[in-house]
Amino acid sequence: MAELVCPSSPLIGALYGRTAMIAISDLLSDCAAGIRTANPYAAVMDDSGTKPTGNIACVQANAAGDTITFTYGAKTVVLTEGATGESGFARGASKTTCAANLATCINAHSILGPLLTAVGSVGNCGLTSKVPTALVQDIAMTTSDGTAFSFTQLTGGTEGASQFFLQQLKLQRTAT
Repeated sequence: MAELVCPSSPLIGALYGRTAMIAISDLLSDCAAGIRTANPYAAVMDDSGTKPTGNIACVQANAAGDTITFTYGAKTVVLTEGATGESGFARGASKTTCAANLATCINAHSILGPLLTAVGSVGNCGLTSKVPTALVQDIAMTTSDGTAFSFTQLTGGTEGASQFFLQQLKLQRTAT
């Protein structure tokens, strides 16, 4: 199996750009002719849109044992006050501590952490998407106790102009 790795060095691009493009063109022509198969590995990088934001207001005195549920389609994540593990947080002794502990729980969560940045401040857990997209706005937040937590749902996200980066192109000769 041949492997073509596209380096990101500007020097390499400047010195070998034309030669590399001719080689890539030849390899892709082989793919089109059925001589080779290809598996491209790429990334879409885009940070030019608007990141959705939201908020969870915390009332520490009412939060004992209550839950906050994040739902996206059929996927749900439930965070529980007083529970242990990645889905648990402590309400602490004040609404500010409750919000800070909730933010720590969200940031460390294996599903929510890669999607959202949470910041606790004066009884509020501010949420910002890590990616500028409208998709995150489809995450619905609910609670088992409306006197403990209230929500400003995630809004304001827009997509920017996508940038496509080819990271790797693995080629293989077709068996004859």
